[in-house]
Amino acid sequence: MHRILLIFSKTGNIRFIGHLDLLKTFQRAIKRANLPAAYSEGFNPHQKLGFALPLALGMEGRNEAAELDLAEPMAAVDVAAKLNAALPKGLLIHNARVMGADEKSPAALVTAACYEMTAAGAADLNQKANGLLARESAIVQKKTKSGVKDADIRSDIFSLRVSDGVLTAVLSAGGQRGLKPELLAGALNAAFSRYARIDIYKTIDGAFQPLISV
Repeated sequence: MHRILLIFSKTGNIRFIGHLDLLKTFQRAIKRANLPAAYSEGFNPHQKLGFALPLALGMEGRNEAAELDLAEPMAAVDVAAKLNAALPKGLLIHNARVMGADEKSPAALVTAACYEMTAAGAADLNQKANGLLARESAIVQKKTKSGVKDADIRSDIFSLRVSDGVLTAVLSAGGQRGLKPELLAGALNAAFSRYARIDIYKTIDGAFQPLISV
């Protein structure tokens, strides 16, 4: 098995397709590119392709991650080039590397994500962000499988920075503690006109690192 980590962007109108449609789009592109994709066994075999973290409908992604398993070795740069020639406008692979044999999947490594949130006329956004960071707790209403419950999201907020009306937020992601930026907006009591996920991180030696890093 030959595993390739793909880092791609999802921008423009294609940001309005959902996660399942994104998966199908990649699957079709892999076939058109004649890549030697590995397939699962069983009655209904499918390409071994997985994404690190689903992206909310309508949100841009600048550094999304996917793992593609190949049945035979192939240079990562060639995989990226062939896929880019087959993918529709708005999807672009801009980095790729071969994954180690024992390396965990991107989905298993994700611990945080960085978002850009464009404010809808919030002149006091910086004050609100600093006030939230200074608090020990931040209770919001969060939907769960058992209904809507109060949740303290303060420990899921790693950093907030405001510049020219844009809030850059590093929030927990993956596993059970993932924090959606919309919940952060509620905790800030602020409205945002645009959301974009600009990076996804794993933790190495206590520090956040992009998934592409070894």
